[in-house]
Amino acid sequence: MRLPALALIVFNMLIGTAAPAEETGDFSMGLGVSNFGVALTGEYTTSPQWNIRGVVMGGFSFDDTFQEDDYTIVGRAELGGVALFADYYPLDNAWRMTGGVFMSNSELTGDFTGPENFTGDMGFANELVPMIATGFKAQVSDTVSFYGDVGVMFSSLEVSSDSTDPAVQTEIDELNDDLDDMPVFPYIETGVSFRF
Repeated sequence: MRLPALALIVFNMLIGTAAPAEETGDFSMGLGVSNFGVALTGEYTTSPQWNIRGVVMGGFSFDDTFQEDDYTIVGRAELGGVALFADYYPLDNAWRMTGGVFMSNSELTGDFTGPENFTGDMGFANELVPMIATGFKAQVSDTVSFYGDVGVMFSSLEVSSDSTDPAVQTEIDELNDDLDDMPVFPYIETGVSFRF
């Protein structure tokens, strides 16, 4: 079977899946994984079409070599953050639209090698990052659902350093100008939730 046909079948299955039979006041807990680490979710149903979610993410860190513009960065990435989402189910099925804010404690710390050499950090330029996403929450039993979301965060990355070398600071300013040209960052999450 060709990939587009398979994707269409999966999409129709999700769209045709009834939304979770949740009532106002229902609470659920979710456990999943995101591109910011393990995700622990608390979700409250405010109406048949609206939910609010709080998500705590983290637990992922790794050492690697990264490439950014003219720089090679050898360092350690630590991923994590907290988010507050509002989910809207416009149709009587599993599909949802999501908006919210994300506060990151993710950071890449390491040695930057390029036109100038320095030790620095790279993280989100904004402390609070707005985001939008689309996804689904498909009920598989009275209490268990699977969910997934894909979206974008509206913030560029930013490099900083404690170096007092004017040449380094000039280079960092130029690097941040280049990073400003990429004002979005992807968000992906999937998991399973349990309703109480």
